[in-house]
Amino acid sequence: MGINNVNEQSSAWGAVFRKKPVFFMTVKETEAFFNGKMRRNMELWEDTCTLSSNNTYRRPNTTYEVYDRDKGSAFLDMGFLIKDETSSLKGNLSDENDVDFYNFSIPFMNFQRNYFGIEAYIDMPEGCDYDLTLYDEYGNQVGKAEWDGKGRKTLTIPNWDMQTNKYCIKVENGNGEEISPDDYYKISFHVTENKEHEKTDVIREAFGELHNAYSRKDKNWREYLDKYNAVLRETEQNYIKEMERLHQKQFESLPEEKKYKGGRTVDELLQDMAEGKDLSDAEREYVKIFANLKDFEKAQQKAELKNDFSEDFVKELEQRGLSRDDIAGMRVRIESNGTVTVDGIANDAVREQVQELVEKYSDKMYQYYIGIADSAGNLPGGVYQYATDVQEVRRYLKGVTGENISLENLYLTPDGKIGGLPDKAADLLNKTKDNAKTEQVRDALKNIIGNIRISGGLGIPDFTSQFQFSNGAFSVADSGFAVDVGALDGRLTPQSSGNMYSDMYKYQFKKVL
Repeated sequence: MGINNVNEQSSAWGAVFRKKPVFFMTVKETEAFFNGKMRRNMELWEDTCTLSSNNTYRRPNTTYEVYDRDKGSAFLDMGFLIKDETSSLKGNLSDENDVDFYNFSIPFMNFQRNYFGIEAYIDMPEGCDYDLTLYDEYGNQVGKAEWDGKGRKTLTIPNWDMQTNKYCIKVENGNGEEISPDDYYKISFHVTENKEHEKTDVIREAFGELHNAYSRKDKNWREYLDKYNAVLRETEQNYIKEMERLHQKQFESLPEEKKYKGGRTVDELLQDMAEGKDLSDAEREYVKIFANLKDFEKAQQKAELKNDFSEDFVKELEQRGLSRDDIAGMRVRIESNGTVTVDGIANDAVREQVQELVEKYSDKMYQYYIGIADSAGNLPGGVYQYATDVQEVRRYLKGVTGENISLENLYLTPDGKIGGLPDKAADLLNKTKDNAKTEQVRDALKNIIGNIRISGGLGIPDFTSQFQFSNGAFSVADSGFAVDVGALDGRLTPQSSGNMYSDMYKYQFKKVL
């Protein structure tokens, strides 16, 4: 077949991939394949064993257990479900107020988004009505599943561009009715033809021209880069317009009594929410549509910490014969190894009882901290993963050994095991199989060891979760970081220099996943 120009070459290249996406196996999938654990109709189980479990929206690189009594467990991420449409993730809501989050990336090359679409499904227990909401990597709400006439809800992941490929699914009880933790939902995916490919044709073609010009060392390749950057800028504006159209459509589809007609902004309503004030049904629907995921969840966490958690904490205090006044002015510190310190209470006996109660809820308080503290919430993705991995690992190692293990002294052996650990921890982490908690900690340790090597002497992003109790309720006291997280991000984030990617236009949206 003769190809006479760049456009023809781009079209010929694209034609190879138009019938079916090309998927590449992840490391976990490769391990499962060679161990004979890959099969059809697999069930991934939601994560309930890690420090943040699936209660927080920012959960990169999470894998889920596929249990097999005969061959042993496999551990796969959500992206696998796009590759294998016969398999699904199985989860449950523990009560009517529980919310589950699942992060995933599109597992095929960006230009193939021009040819293929992806649908997400949620099958629910009989009589249940759960909401499945989709957010992009910038925190924008970009889809809400609707009943499809087949007893389930469906949404289509938007194909507004070819740059955005990370998403977060949020599952919550839609009608507020009582539910049973024994009722399970299932999430699955289906790859379809992209019926709106004309929205991204120009992106694919411009990138193809740039790639080919750069590959053949065309002296004018930067002209193609300028053209591609112009397309990206236009696409960014189109993305905003598509999102605004979606939000307006969602708003107009609401029942009349749930359409917000007030004049307050989303930020003002979120501030009320964060202060623990009740929003009307119309106000709440409004912020659910238009608010950024990060801002909404931060306001929600602040409200829960101030109201629900503080009230439950005080009730347990009262059962111990103590009162709210006994802990006025109290300060709480939860170190990365899980050690709890309580200050600001003069009576030793009271302080000991309060410390026991804080230790009981320390994991929950940690979740509030990372959801509210700006120093944690504003971390770039790679540093956030690093910092939360440190919290997970330090708690685990302290629980197993009773000691504080220096993470800087750990290393990977040639056969991929964790070296430098005390014998008890080494046996657990290097020999234990088919255990979801061990698998997650092992992955976190490998990530930490790699980051320490890459970042040199910049230090580990350790932090202490701090709280204060005043005016009858808890609030977060942001402790920040001792290390320079900006410099750390510069080391951990791959940088392009002197090639076609180094001057490529970057969206102005700030990533939150």
